[in-house]
Amino acid sequence: PTNAEKKGKNVNARAPHRDAIRILFILNAGGVPLTDPNDALVAKIFKGEARLHAFDFWMRNPDYLASELLDAYGETGDIQHLQAAEAIFESDEPDLRRVPMIRYLFGAYERLDDALSLLRSRDLVRITGIKGKIKVHETDFILTVRGVDVCANAVVQEPILEWYAQRAALVSEIAGTRGGGTLKEKQYQQATYAQTQLGGIIPPIGSEVQRRLEQLRQAA
Repeated sequence: PTNAEKKGKNVNARAPHRDAIRILFILNAGGVPLTDPNDALVAKIFKGEARLHAFDFWMRNPDYLASELLDAYGETGDIQHLQAAEAIFESDEPDLRRVPMIRYLFGAYERLDDALSLLRSRDLVRITGIKGKIKVHETDFILTVRGVDVCANAVVQEPILEWYAQRAALVSEIAGTRGGGTLKEKQYQQATYAQTQLGGIIPPIGSEVQRRLEQLRQAA
């Protein structure tokens, strides 16, 4: 963790190593088991770069994730989703944990080359996919056994990193089995997200989500 994280301060400043650990936990939580008879070192596969960016957006924008949790609560009545949304605001995460993303043509996006390079150099993650004659049709991410072990050991050695593990698991739960395109469409249903100018930073929606949360509390 960075010094800011250890001290509980705002962690909006970019840091490749922090990005790398966040991405590693995302791939671990959102990946599915992978068995390769020719390679005992592989453990999971996370399918799709668009899906990775969708996961990353919810990790980096807790207020948008809280909105999704409220949507899920409205659909299922699962009180845990409501409680998780409440916890996000009680911990001031929309301010302390927000790492802004830019809206491009297909939604929130940011090049993750530096973070992925750190993970690849340590053989925690491998990049593969489906390539056509002209372009890459799908980019997939393979998490190695070592990568899974790092996630497990990191939260023991540095308990503060437990937030990444728990949050990635929550994002994975909300995303379910939906692919990147479907997740992007869901994120575009947020008017603030959809109306952000191309190349502009997607603004927060914390006040709006808090109003929804208060209305649900009063109705409960």
